[in-house]
Amino acid sequence: MNASAGISTTGEKQEKPGWGLPSTLFAVLSLVLRLTDVRSWWAVLWAPLLLLAVGTTAYAWRATFLVVTHLGLMLSLARVLGWRP
Repeated sequence: MNASAGISTTGEKQEKPGWGLPSTLFAVLSLVLRLTDVRSWWAVLWAPLLLLAVGTTAYAWRATFLVVTHLGLMLSLARVLGWRP
């Protein structure tokens, strides 16, 4: 009559993260750095910041588009309902 026996069986069913993706990325990075010049280190260091900047810009554009769309809809409804001349 052990209460922890039921907990351990549910924990065993969960998948553990694999090493496939990190190993592949490390191998590709090592190959790129071995076959290229020292300047490639800077590209490796700045690439995550570039991806973050691109993602943030894309998100900001989508958010701006949604705001403009909602404002246009509100102005159209106000004009149709006669709230705005």
